[in-house]
Amino acid sequence: MVKNVAILALFVLALAPRASAQMKTGEASLNLNGTITAGYNDDYSNTAGSDHSIGGAGVADLSGFYHNPNFLSFDVQPFYNQSRLNSTFQSMTGSSGVTATAAIFGGSPFPGSISYSSVYDATGNYGIPGLANFTTHGNTNLLGINWGLHLDNLPTLNLSFSNGNSVYSVYGANTQGTLHDDTFAATSSYKIAGFRLNGGYQYAGSKSVTPEFLAGELQAQSDSGSNSFFFGMGHDLPGHGNISASATRFDISTNFVDATFSDKYNTNIDTVNGSIFFAPMSHLNIGGATYYTDNLEGTLYNALLTASAIVPGNEAQQSSHSLNLTGYGSYDMPAQHLYFRLEAERQQQTFLGMSFASDDVNGTATYSNMLLGGSFNGVLGLTETYVTSSQQSTLGVNSSLNYSHAVRRWNVTGGFAYSQNTQTVLIAYTMSSYSFNGSVGRRIGRRSYWGAYAAGARSLLTNEPGSANSSQSYSTSLSLPRFSINGSYSKSSGNALLTSTGLVSNPLPLPVVNPADVVLFNGTSYSVGLGSSPVRGLTLSASYGRSLSESLGGSTSSNNNSDNLYILLIYHFRKVSFNAGYFRLLQGFSTSGIPPALLGSFSVGISRWFNFF
Repeated sequence: MVKNVAILALFVLALAPRASAQMKTGEASLNLNGTITAGYNDDYSNTAGSDHSIGGAGVADLSGFYHNPNFLSFDVQPFYNQSRLNSTFQSMTGSSGVTATAAIFGGSPFPGSISYSSVYDATGNYGIPGLANFTTHGNTNLLGINWGLHLDNLPTLNLSFSNGNSVYSVYGANTQGTLHDDTFAATSSYKIAGFRLNGGYQYAGSKSVTPEFLAGELQAQSDSGSNSFFFGMGHDLPGHGNISASATRFDISTNFVDATFSDKYNTNIDTVNGSIFFAPMSHLNIGGATYYTDNLEGTLYNALLTASAIVPGNEAQQSSHSLNLTGYGSYDMPAQHLYFRLEAERQQQTFLGMSFASDDVNGTATYSNMLLGGSFNGVLGLTETYVTSSQQSTLGVNSSLNYSHAVRRWNVTGGFAYSQNTQTVLIAYTMSSYSFNGSVGRRIGRRSYWGAYAAGARSLLTNEPGSANSSQSYSTSLSLPRFSINGSYSKSSGNALLTSTGLVSNPLPLPVVNPADVVLFNGTSYSVGLGSSPVRGLTLSASYGRSLSESLGGSTSSNNNSDNLYILLIYHFRKVSFNAGYFRLLQGFSTSGIPPALLGSFSVGISRWFNFF
């Protein structure tokens, strides 16, 4: 239906009278412009054969308001047969669809809005942490509605609803993924007698089919839903202070099914937070906080649900809880460019039938100042942690250095961060990590610039083999008045969780997650791009990217590769442009059971921009 709407819109574009100003009809004010394209397209593929066609494409933008922009305003943008070869839609395929937004009663006590988008045959991405994404194609649609009630001297009320759907296939894999999301929220806030009150309800539900081609397994279906109720309050205190407290109730339900078994997870989570803060004198802040949850396991697994990952069943769920008590103080010495913070924390946890407790003291010093003509920032933090259950004491370190300097035409920046034995969300585990970043650049003349950039990171659970995640990336670019070139290289490895949108970094310690649900990966990717504008109105661009990776899930490994090449030529002459482009994609997975997908396209056409009214 959306294709028909887009075609109809383009037909209206072709017949609409030209005008140079906004059109008014009664109390309605309208603007309409768009672009129509006609040309030749040649497609080829090892899965669908080849195709030659002469056809049209286009995009329109209809915007305006009724009576007054604050009463009703809208913007509708249908498009038909749009690809990155002739537009900015960043799609390899001939994408069609519509996006629309409308706002009503803006600036009044009853503001509302609605948005809708639907795209057919769209190009998408299946993510891999730190590497180039795999290419997908499919259909998506999203509906969002918001409404508010903001009356003087009464509690505010805000309502929101969203519904999203996507269906996609991964080129080179004999599989399909789907994702359906529903959310609803009702929130309210009010201030009375100096108390700030807020509360509300939120529902979030999702249904997904995850294509497990990277792990050599069958598709898995997950159905989850959560209801949450929350209430919070706060009040100012003497000494430039304030106090606040909040409580939340989560009800979570999930169901996981694949070809071999099904699993369910249902739980309730209650949490309570409280904090107090004072600023008794200039540059001095003191305060404290407390946190309690009666279901630590559910809190951890909710992080998996948030990442759209699979949650293990809980037929044998055990009682778990967590209590944190924190006190802190900070003192700033701006004249000396020094900033200090001291913090003490007590934690008690029960998890998987075992009880843990720890006491730690953390001190952090920060220094920021000009150094050797540049800007310097350094942080050093030390944490002494005593785990009472094991009667062990560890020293943790958290540090970072950042420096930037500009000398004549040169710009240099660099940074390094290191941490060791920093406590994770679970007392029983600590983590160590480091990261670095740097760049160097130089202006060449008045309109040219060269730059090189590097970044990397590595983290792992202390004394936990196989828990390391690492990434490195390097890039360089040269920009001249009529020419540019850039290149990049990245390398990544680690453990991740398979979701309907790709691999996501594991948010929990490995011992908490079922090892069978973890996908180990490593790979490299690189790319190069060229751009040129040799004469006015003419733009030439080309890019090539290649990604090679390995993934291991359970006992099955997969070798994966993706190559893509894009070439584009655009020449603008007044309101007319000539477009020509070529793309080629080769993508495959050893566990898919089918040859790598090869597809390409060549197109050439002429576009005309119209401003109708």
